[in-house]
Amino acid sequence: MKKITFLLAGTTLALNALPAIAGVVINQTQNVVSGPNTRDMEQTIMVQGNKQKMITERHTIITDLDNGKMYILDPKDKSYLQIEFPPTGQMGSMMAASAASSMNFKKSGATHDIAGYKCTDFQGSGHVMSGDFTIKECFSQNAPGSAEFTAFQKSMASKLKASGAATISATSEMPDGVPLSSDSTMKMGKVQQIPGMSADQAAKISQMMANRPPIVTKTTVTKIVAQNLPADTFTVPTGFTRKDLPSGPAGGMGGMRMGAPGASPSAAPMAH
Repeated sequence: MKKITFLLAGTTLALNALPAIAGVVINQTQNVVSGPNTRDMEQTIMVQGNKQKMITERHTIITDLDNGKMYILDPKDKSYLQIEFPPTGQMGSMMAASAASSMNFKKSGATHDIAGYKCTDFQGSGHVMSGDFTIKECFSQNAPGSAEFTAFQKSMASKLKASGAATISATSEMPDGVPLSSDSTMKMGKVQQIPGMSADQAAKISQMMANRPPIVTKTTVTKIVAQNLPADTFTVPTGFTRKDLPSGPAGGMGGMRMGAPGASPSAAPMAH
């Protein structure tokens, strides 16, 4: 009896000694310039386990890899869209077209101190539905929550690849760590035709995009902290009404960035 008691006590101590699932909260500032137009904004990204939440001025996007769902919330009218993750149908086709090209990162060797943490520059380039882009990001592996952030990114990429929603090659894998800064330039180009979009529509959009100036986006982390986040952080708030996805080629994606859903700091540049 004493032996059983000691075993139970030891098991309890061992379980109590295990660390709780840690989360990370990343605050960012972002500046977007396209010709004479410029916009400054703030956004917050939260990651814990297989869940991510991104809060911008217009929307809140929750990606739940465990339940295979992505929620796009509109706080102003308290409504949300629910999308399967990885997405299927037209949404999956759009994502596949966007993520099919590799994003090749190469270490430049330059280091910086951002938000109190050291990071190393990596340069990359790639292609999304809107056009071609170049990007420089400063990744940190010693900033709070960098391991958790990396694990989520790898899990999300793995699910996309396994589902066939995105043909991600080995060279498209991003460096480990969390990007503390990101500078990207997007040159609009030929739009890939997707299911539901006619060749004429694609040609017209491509022409319109070609006439637009490059989009230059600069994102900087201002604060990053590791903390345990409550479960309801990653759920749709009470009182929000679910809406159906609009029909048509856009499939309700609107101005969302294409690439990795959830719009992580390292996602492909946004087409504003």
